[in-house]
Amino acid sequence: MFDPSEYDANELRSLAGVDDADAGTGVSLPPVEGSGYRPAAPDEPSRAQCERLVAIGGVDPAALGERPYLPAFPDAPAARRVGRDWIAYLVRTAGEAPTRDAIGRYRALGWLGEDAAATLADRVADAVAALDPGDGELDRADHLLSFAHVIRLLGIDD
Repeated sequence: MFDPSEYDANELRSLAGVDDADAGTGVSLPPVEGSGYRPAAPDEPSRAQCERLVAIGGVDPAALGERPYLPAFPDAPAARRVGRDWIAYLVRTAGEAPTRDAIGRYRALGWLGEDAAATLADRVADAVAALDPGDGELDRADHLLSFAHVIRLLGIDD
C-alpha cells in the first residue's frame, strides 16, 4: 500500500491529465449511475483516473467495495496520522473554506460516508489554527491525491 504523503505530486499531475479513454488499468470501480452519488465534475478526477490510481497504488479494487468507499473513519493511530496529513495538505494548499467544500465534494462523489466526512470536517478548525492556511485553489491533481488518501485509509485496520 502506498502512502499519499510520499507520492510524487508531479506524477499525480501527469495522471490527472491522462485521457480517460486510455486508462487501460484492468480495475473497475463501482459506477455512479443509480447510486445516489453524483458523477465527477470537470475539475475532479474521472472514474478512469481513479481506477488508474488504484492500479498504480497496487490496491485490491475489492477493498473499495461499494460507495461510499470509506463509510467510517478507521479508529487507529495510523488512520489519525493519515487524516491529519490529508487535512493539513488541503488547508495549506487552499485554506479553510475550500477544504470544507472538498470534504463535501468527496461525500457527494461517494468517496466518503457521513461518518468519515464528519470526522475529517471536525479536524479542519484545528489545522487552520495550527498552520498557515493557503489561499490557492484545489485542482484535479489535489482531488486525485485526496482519493489516494481514501485508498490509504481503506488499508488501515481498526
